[in-house]
Amino acid sequence: MLKLMVDADNEAQQYQMSKHEFTDLAPKKNIVYSFKLEMFQGAPLVAPKTSLVAQDFIAVIKQSAKANELMQTATYAFELDKQFNLNVSISERVAQEEDSSEATEESESPENEKSTEE
Repeated sequence: MLKLMVDADNEAQQYQMSKHEFTDLAPKKNIVYSFKLEMFQGAPLVAPKTSLVAQDFIAVIKQSAKANELMQTATYAFELDKQFNLNVSISERVAQEEDSSEATEESESPENEKSTEE
């Protein structure tokens, strides 16, 4: 999972899972396995209500320090389709220019200009 998240930085990733990986754990016929969700800063943007698989997926992702680190700078989209393809992509990035813009503002302040004029 983490490799898919890291590699999603370049392009959307896909991993083919097997149906038996799900049906062996929960053999009920009426279970919804497919889901779509977006996560940012370790939390889903919209809580999944119908898919127990999505809820378990969120619980597993939250346990990973690396996954949480990656989600500090981007919103990740996860989708498990009906053919058990897990798709991972970055749907939105957070600008990391806050620190650099503060440094730029400090260097452009009038106090710094006076000291350079003397």
